[in-house]
Amino acid sequence: YLRDEETGDFWTPTPLPLGPKAPVTVRHGQGYTRYTHVSSDLNQELLVFVPTDEPIKLVCLTVRNDGDRPRRLSATYYAEWVLGTVRENAPLQVVCECDPESGAILARNAWAGDFAKKIAFAASGSPTQSVTADRTEFLGEHGSVSTPAALKRVGLSGRGGPGLDPCGAITTEMTLAPGEAREVIFALGQADRLEEVHRLISEYTQCHRAVAALTQVQE
Repeated sequence: YLRDEETGDFWTPTPLPLGPKAPVTVRHGQGYTRYTHVSSDLNQELLVFVPTDEPIKLVCLTVRNDGDRPRRLSATYYAEWVLGTVRENAPLQVVCECDPESGAILARNAWAGDFAKKIAFAASGSPTQSVTADRTEFLGEHGSVSTPAALKRVGLSGRGGPGLDPCGAITTEMTLAPGEAREVIFALGQADRLEEVHRLISEYTQCHRAVAALTQVQE
């Protein structure tokens, strides 16, 4: 999700769940998908792909301010944990926590059989402003991904721990001068150890490493 921090308007750079009024061009390549569109004087591109040899998905958002005034925006990545067979079991099985070292949301499922000891994670390469692992907080009591309640408020609570309907929501802010472009890389993955989680986040949320990984996918 993208939100204009001055007006409070929010939307997704993809057609669903809350696409902009302007047309979105979707291009599928060998191993990647790219969404592009222009709205509200913002040129937006979202690139999604998985490196060929690592258990991580990269979501690369690039925004350029084509207007004549500075823009203050926030970008929010949202994922619903399953870590099993059906999402309805997640509130009883998945436990999340916020990792102080990386700023990531970590998720584990002790009932996941051969995968029980693995650590799933959602993270951002930019300084993270706020996070939550509480799906009810993010969507609202009767909300949905098309109208998340959290995007009508300032900041996320940082809530984690057992007993939640789990999710991974991460918000980071950016200020763009006229003509300036910024890239934010979000990552979703799973690893055997916390040290491996930290390596994947540190390595693949760097712009140059993401470009190299995309080139490898395309080849």
